[in-house]
Amino acid sequence: MQGLRPVTLEGKLIRLEPLTKWHAPDLLKAARDESIWKYMFYGNLAEPLAMNTFISHAIRLRDAGSDLPFAVIHKATDQAIGCTRFRDICLKHFKLEIGGTWYASDYQRSGVNLESKYLLMRHAFETFGILRVQFKTDIRNLRSRQSLEKMGAVPEGILRRSAIMPDGVIRDTLIYSILDTEWAAVKQNLEQRMERFNHNYPPDYLQGLTGLAKLDQLKFDKPLTTDYS
Repeated sequence: MQGLRPVTLEGKLIRLEPLTKWHAPDLLKAARDESIWKYMFYGNLAEPLAMNTFISHAIRLRDAGSDLPFAVIHKATDQAIGCTRFRDICLKHFKLEIGGTWYASDYQRSGVNLESKYLLMRHAFETFGILRVQFKTDIRNLRSRQSLEKMGAVPEGILRRSAIMPDGVIRDTLIYSILDTEWAAVKQNLEQRMERFNHNYPPDYLQGLTGLAKLDQLKFDKPLTTDYS
């Protein structure tokens, strides 16, 4: 497997494109609801300095090869409404984590997260041959846990007292995973659920995505939550 390069992944509701500083104004609007940040390591990103620091750090991790951060673009409005990423990328063992995920409150439970995970996992398993995709979530975050389990992720255990959150809470972290051998069943489940969001995916949608996923040519120095981190 070659290094995971910046890529744009196109869906029906959203587009995942490489995160840049030019997404900051939209993301600041998306970050206004304080409830988004309850289970997130970053703290509240609703201030310009915090958001710019978040984006700059994500880009540094991308340049170091450990992460691949995306802005989540709502196609109907062409606005950035959140972020997600591949993180802790380990090319030696063909594994990575999907995390750092958050969306504007108005887009939660709208099908956005469902399609985002579909696009990311399809790219990981079917383009790059990843063997294992991992997810982490705060044990208190019942919505995230339910979403992961409904998606077909398998709970593997708890990292006890694994992190100190910005509000001082000592967090226990649940670990979930999906393996390449499980992807076919998970994919079918996700497609069926996306149809219920009126996506109306044709039978050959997955094959069509191969042509839609294109390497991004941007110059990266220019122009309630779903916490899987």
